[in-house]
Formats: sequence, structure tokens, C-alpha cells
Amino acid sequence: MLERLDDVDWARITHAYGPATDVPDQITDLRSADPDRREKARWQLYGNIFHQGTRYEATAYAVPFLLEILADPDGADKGELVRLLAAIAVGYDEFWLPDGLPIAEHRRTAEGGAAVLAAAPHPGDPGWDEEEGDAEYIEALTAREQEAMLAHVAVAAHEAVRQGVPLFRALLGHGDPDVRALAAYTLGWFPEDAEGSLPPLAALASSEVDEALAATARVSMGLLGVAAEFDDPRPVVRWATAIARLRVFGDRAGQEAVDELRRWSGGVGRDERVPFLDGDLVGYATVVLDRLGTP
Repeated sequence: MLERLDDVDWARITHAYGPATDVPDQITDLRSADPDRREKARWQLYGNIFHQGTRYEATAYAVPFLLEILADPDGADKGELVRLLAAIAVGYDEFWLPDGLPIAEHRRTAEGGAAVLAAAPHPGDPGWDEEEGDAEYIEALTAREQEAMLAHVAVAAHEAVRQGVPLFRALLGHGDPDVRALAAYTLGWFPEDAEGSLPPLAALASSEVDEALAATARVSMGLLGVAAEFDDPRPVVRWATAIARLRVFGDRAGQEAVDELRRWSGGVGRDERVPFLDGDLVGYATVVLDRLGTP
């Protein structure tokens, strides 16, 4: 496991705090038998390769190793690893909901960004400033070049996590409901893989499974372009059905969907088992209604 960590020249690529030389040890610590050590490593990775939602050059390089650990049948903390990978793929979901991730638009914005990043000074180069890093280089770029480079880094991170889509689908059958829900949540952020993800998500969207899991699957299906019927009376599932129907059909979703979200938007409701917006069901309902211009 993780033998290829040394194949990456971590000293030449950067994260939020400079050269990414600390990342290999943090990744290795994710396999520690000590839960506190694993938790500390995750906290450090959130801070350096996902600093306040920003992805860095080192982020995409770290992802294959995170997926390798996640794929280990005996690995611990699978839910937390899926959560980290989902964050790497999209940043903060509040920026993209209720519409979903416009990855095709991001790819267009990223055009030319790889070349801009490749031309930047890296640790060890004559133009690298130990205190300021590549700040002088970035400040000299045009606004379009900066935008392209940042988009390239984010798209590269998303694409790296996308390689784990088959694994996320497999985790839909995991024994831990939290792992299953986080896997269902993550699949909703990969619209280019909808064809293969929708059937297993639909299987989880039925009345035969836990309500939070069924609800999460329905919201992800909506992000992938498919909405279920109001065929499950459980409140959280009805919430999710309305979310998905309004996402897919907009103002053609029907009054039942609008009325359902109105009931939620006027109250207080959280269910942290539903990963979207950290379980803020009321906030999600309000965002959807606001988008429709519906009071």
C-alpha cells in the first residue's frame, strides 16, 4: 500500500503553506491504528490541500492515495475519507446548490491554465521566493490567466476524485449507513458519470431503506437530472423529492413540490445524516424557493 508515494516529487509542488513535503506522512498516518493520529492527519490535510475550500497543485496528486486507502477493505474512517474527497471535488457545496456543479463550464474556464501553472516558479527554481512563494508571478498574470490557472487546479482535483466514482458506487452497499449516504452524496457531483450512477442511486431511493439515505439518494439523482415521484410519505424523503423535482423541472415541477418546500422553509429542520449543506434541510428548501422566486 502507498508504495508510489515516493514517486511524487512533493518538494516541487505546493499547497497552502508552501512545498507539500508533509503530505506523504499525513497520508500514511491515515492508515495508523491510532484513531487520534488518523484524525490529526485528516485535519492537517483539510488545512493544506483544501485550505478554506481552495484546492492547490498538490491536491490532485494526493487524491489517488486517498482513494487507495478508501478502497482497502480493512481501512478505517471510510465515511470521513469520502467526505474529504467530496470536498476536494467540489469545494463547499453551498456555492453550487441547488443547481449542481457546472463542470463543463469549469473545464472551459480552465483552458490554458495548465500552461500558466507549468510556467510558474516552483520550489527549488531560481524565481521561487521562500517567503512569498509564487505570489509575484501570480500578481503579474492577467485576470484571465489567473482565472484559468485556478480553474485548472480545481478541475484537476475534481478529475482526480472522479477516478473514484466506481468505488463510490460500490460503497453504496457498505454496511455503515453514514458511508452509504456520503457515497450517494458524492456521486451527485459527477454529472458526466450520471448514466452509471443513476441505477444504484435509484435503488437506494426506495422506501426499503433508511429515510436519510433514501433522501440523499433522491437529491443526488436530481443533481444528475432525474427526479422520483412523491411515492414515499416519510417527511425527509418528501423534502428530498421536492428538492429533486424542482431541480429537474423548475416551475413545471408542480404545486405539490412547492408546497412541500414551503412547509420546510418556514420552520427549523436539520438532519446531519443528509450531507447536503451539512444537513440544513430548511436552508436548502429556502434556497430552492428563492431560485424559483417563490415566497
